[in-house]
Amino acid sequence: MVKLIVTGFGKFGPVLINPTTKLATQLKDDPIVHTSFVLEVSAQGVRAALEPLWAEAKDDDETTVFVHLGVHDGTKTILLEQVGYNVANFRMPDEQGWVAQNEVIVADQPDSIRTHLPLETYQAALKAEGLQVELSTDPGRYICNYTYFLSLVKAQQRVAKNQYALFVHVPPFSVIPEDEQLHSIKTLLGLLSTLDDANTPVAAHP
Repeated sequence: MVKLIVTGFGKFGPVLINPTTKLATQLKDDPIVHTSFVLEVSAQGVRAALEPLWAEAKDDDETTVFVHLGVHDGTKTILLEQVGYNVANFRMPDEQGWVAQNEVIVADQPDSIRTHLPLETYQAALKAEGLQVELSTDPGRYICNYTYFLSLVKAQQRVAKNQYALFVHVPPFSVIPEDEQLHSIKTLLGLLSTLDDANTPVAAHP
């Protein structure tokens, strides 16, 4: 069985109602989701919430996928982010007031890490169902990317090599309605729940 850990984000800057808050809250009761909760949009808040789960997962034999959801005001589709970058460069303060300026997120790590999930396969399956999903290589350099890069690093450190991370950007509900977004994310989670342990690929660097 695949352990799916889902996160959304709360408010930040001009975004007072974050669609991923609602999505993560609604996914709490999904039978294939191990846990789903909302993160504060801050570097310290992300680490405080996720470090215990990353530590617990490190020595676990069960296939685990951390699925992080974030809002992207400029997109018209759901974006599967392929790469996380080892730099924090915030365009605005996070919710605890930190404004990172081209700071390395994790020392002694590469400039970028690519998820080792087969996103092209997932995109094709989702689009075949008429869902609005595209691939992206630019998660920004704010808290979304900060979270993703940390999660990708932790996935590589797992002893069993069957831990994965994925960041999914969604548009506002005014662009894609809430029910359609929820259906898309649930369909994606369904695909992730069928990961084959025997075919676990090795983490790749771009």
